[in-house]
Amino acid sequence: MGLRGGIVGVNFLVMLGLAAWLGFETFGRLAALWGAGLVAGTLVSVGGPVILLRVLTDGQGLRAADIFRLAVIYPAILALVAWGLGMLIWPALPWLAILGVGFCVNLLGCLASFMRALGSVHLSMALRDAGPQVALGVAGLVLPETGAAGILLLCALVMAGFAVAGLLWAIPQMRGTPVLAQRHRPYLSLALWATSVTGMVVAQIDLILGGAVISGEALGVYALLRRVANLVALPVSVATWISAPAVSAAKGDGDMAALARASAQGSQIAILPGLALFCIAILALPVLPAILPQTAGAVPSMIFGVLLLGALGQVVLASSFTVATLCGLQRLALAARLLMIGLYLAWFVWWGAEMTALTNALGYVGALSLGGLALWWAVWRKLGIDTSATVLWRVKEGQWKTS
Repeated sequence: MGLRGGIVGVNFLVMLGLAAWLGFETFGRLAALWGAGLVAGTLVSVGGPVILLRVLTDGQGLRAADIFRLAVIYPAILALVAWGLGMLIWPALPWLAILGVGFCVNLLGCLASFMRALGSVHLSMALRDAGPQVALGVAGLVLPETGAAGILLLCALVMAGFAVAGLLWAIPQMRGTPVLAQRHRPYLSLALWATSVTGMVVAQIDLILGGAVISGEALGVYALLRRVANLVALPVSVATWISAPAVSAAKGDGDMAALARASAQGSQIAILPGLALFCIAILALPVLPAILPQTAGAVPSMIFGVLLLGALGQVVLASSFTVATLCGLQRLALAARLLMIGLYLAWFVWWGAEMTALTNALGYVGALSLGGLALWWAVWRKLGIDTSATVLWRVKEGQWKTS
């Protein structure tokens, strides 16, 4: 948790620094293109990071050639196809920068999953979660005058350097591990790919679509506030990273009791730090109007309060997507995310050009909360496992021990 806090602190400082260095107008443009790059990376990924995390931690492993295809070859082919289509359909967008960032972010994600399977909890987390943001900060610091597209291109090159360094660490660690298999095994999963894509769309849709109707300055303020609010949900990624191997192993063994314990462990890791961060963030509400400009009639504290409630909801339901994705319920996870996207799109269409930063936050948080509750209910019905934090009040007292 300390490492994750440090990573998020670094990412937070990077975003604050970029907002101050570039100005809210350029920062808002960069945030929208960065979100598009993350979505593009998931689209070309073939679900690589999630697939590798699942197949490399179940004791059977995967052939080295298949790992290379999944992490490099397939994404490169799809990125080239996407670039050609993008230039035909919407040539005004900087597709080379968007897809370059997307490919490299996915490459770091695949490498991090591989490193996690080799036993690295800390370095793999740092590579996956801090690598892209640090690369973006370096690029923004070096090339501020080139605009968002130039910054993204340099960011992709920096991430490629990080990937080379990570690979050099991983190669000597493979000896004597079960991650490399000798025989071919099926590994592609359309459901996991679709789940990953919709997950990234959910994570970025408010920035991408909001950027189409909200002014650059307002979008920059909104993006900064959302980044701060996401600090409350940072324990969720820690819980997922730590509990995922246990969830996958329990499902592979058919041990439902162990699966319930792994799910509860994820909730346990997330809830107390999440609540603490939420309470600390609430203290910032009174001072925000004096620090940030008002956006379209809404003071920043109103927007921030809505986003904080949404982040707290993610903490309460921390284990839902982990259990669903790794336990054969990928379709439920996909359906939940499609519900989130559909609800937000309906909200976006309803407001249209009158959308503000505040209404954007309300629609986004509402869509995420309803979709998360729907998945929690569906997993409970299918597996009989409560993936919310409320399970911690019903388990035995010993479950609360951090050991």
